[in-house]
Amino acid sequence: MRPLHLPSPGLLLLSLGLAAAVWFSWPKHPLPLPRIDWHGQIRRGDQAAEDVIMRQYTATGALDLLATAQTAWHDPENHETLLRGITVRRFRANGTMDLQAEHGRMDDRSRLLTLWGHVIAGMPPDTRLLTERVHYDPRTGIITTRQAVRLERGANWITGVGLWASVKAEQMNILHDVRGVYAP
Repeated sequence: MRPLHLPSPGLLLLSLGLAAAVWFSWPKHPLPLPRIDWHGQIRRGDQAAEDVIMRQYTATGALDLLATAQTAWHDPENHETLLRGITVRRFRANGTMDLQAEHGRMDDRSRLLTLWGHVIAGMPPDTRLLTERVHYDPRTGIITTRQAVRLERGANWITGVGLWASVKAEQMNILHDVRGVYAP
């Protein structure tokens, strides 16, 4: 049997000293972590959530707008919420307007949504809007952009730069550089 060899006393004292330093420097109270209010009223920053839902109702209590996002991050310093994988559905008597984008930003004060990254809007009856960036005001139902846009309806299409569209009034105006194809 081999004899037992212990480490040198200096190495043993150094290990005990490091363990004591870690022990005494460790926080004695729990670290303050951001709290998530599960009732939907976010009050602190550095909070993230998944499968976020925002609802807006008409005066009669009917669901008017439903916005969902895969993930959201609230930044109270800049009064904004950053969204990823966002879909906005606006319910109308003649059909549903769907607005989808890869990314979004909601201004907490005005509730104005800015969407970017492969923005697709489907509007009744069979119109599609394609662009890279839009601003959408849920209160008024107005969609605006200064980017290049493409409107498609069946085999017909129109392209241009800039757009003003009203979901409530069902009107769309391409602002300039308009080109189109009409297939009867």
